[in-house]
Formats: sequence, structure tokens, C-alpha cells
Amino acid sequence: MEINQLSSLVIKFETADMVGAPFSHQILLKMQFAGQGIGVDFQIAYIDREDLSEEEILEEGFSLNDDYSWKGQIDNAWLEPIKEILKKTPNKFNHKALEEEMNFFEIEVNQQSAGNPINQTDWEYFLQELIQAIYETSQKEAPFHLEYRRIDKDKNMKNFELNLYYAKRQAEGINSIGKTDSKPITWAQANAIIQQVFIGEFIPDAALKNEPKHTGKYISVGDGYWYEFTKSLKRPNGNKGYLTELEKTFDPWVD
Repeated sequence: MEINQLSSLVIKFETADMVGAPFSHQILLKMQFAGQGIGVDFQIAYIDREDLSEEEILEEGFSLNDDYSWKGQIDNAWLEPIKEILKKTPNKFNHKALEEEMNFFEIEVNQQSAGNPINQTDWEYFLQELIQAIYETSQKEAPFHLEYRRIDKDKNMKNFELNLYYAKRQAEGINSIGKTDSKPITWAQANAIIQQVFIGEFIPDAALKNEPKHTGKYISVGDGYWYEFTKSLKRPNGNKGYLTELEKTFDPWVD
């Protein structure tokens, strides 16, 4: 999609019909491009909760009011990535009817071109990044923090920390056992790691609440738990090499 001058972008999203409450939600994100920052008007509303009890909502890890709205500016570091995904978006929109397993997704560019982008999957992931930038900028959430810890048989401990600062679209890698060494890492590298990690099956009931001390490989993703490879972090169905590949991803950062 060739855009000579980007002035506005609107993104509308709604979870698929098969996604039930309390998870089902709608998102409206309006952006204006002028001045030093990117003007944002953001709203997320959770829907179809009328038939759920308070206990049912709380048991799923939600609060009784998870709706959120914010107006402000996000950093101009997001301007080029927005232009880049627009450039990769075909001018022709998808006109297929929605099926119950499909999310509703629509973009409107410069108050003219509107519709469902053919590269919807890319847009959905990008929208989640933008939402994290909004949450950090508005101080609703802290930057994303991940730790990988390897404890060898000789009790030698090695640790790698990964920080993603969505507000500035910057990433930081830190080797933090014994001495603290910052390791150069690009935003693309950091995002590839995050995507790889979260296809795994996390089992909180089997995870450690305290820092690990025994031989093994562990990941913490900021939820208060340490997930041990093969025990509380398992491979997803159909991906036998997941944990091996994850080790190959992290071990070069600590060795």
C-alpha cells in the first residue's frame, strides 16, 4: 500500500465469535501523525460478560472491570514500523465473509482506504506491539522482562535477561551472573525470541515460585514463576524439537 503522506490510521479489532467471555473483547485504536509524537486514542472493551458470575471472571485471571481507554502520544520510534507494515499491505482488501474462528480486523488509512488487510496475521501481531507501547507509555504496565537461567551439574549458574521497552521500541540483553554485561540485541532479534518462547506450554501449577537452585534450565516471563524445561515448560503439540531449539537460542547468550 503506497502512502505518500500518512496523516491518520484507525484499527478496529474484535475477537472471533468462538472466543467466549471473559476473553472476548473489542479494540479501537485511532492514530494521528503530526508533530513530535504519534497521537493516540485507544479503547479496549471486554464484552458478553453479562451471564458470568464474578467468581467465573476472577477465576480466569481477570478483574471485574478490565476495560481501558487512554489518549496521549506514543514515541515517533513507531512511525517507520507503521509505514513499513503499510508498505507490505496489498492495496486490495479481503472481502471474504467472517467465519466463527476468525477475528474481525479492519484498518482505515487517511480516512479513505478501509477494509480487512490480506496480511491480517501480521497486523494482529503488530497491534499487540502497539498496545504494549501504549500500556508502557501510560504506565499501565511495566516493560516486558524475561530471564533464562541455566544451572549446570557443577552448580555453575548462568543467567540472561531480556528487556523489551515497547514505549521506545528498544531491546536490551544482559548477562547478569557474576558480572553484568550488556549484550547488543536488535528489536527484531528480541521479538523472534519472544515469539519462540510463547509457543510453548506453560504450566504454572508445576512451576517454581522461588528462584531455582538445582540443575536445570529455567525461564521466567514476569508472572512470578520460574518454568523448568520439560517439567513446567513443555513443547507444544506437534513440535518435538521446541525445547532443544529454545536451548540453542538462549545458550549463546550465556556462554
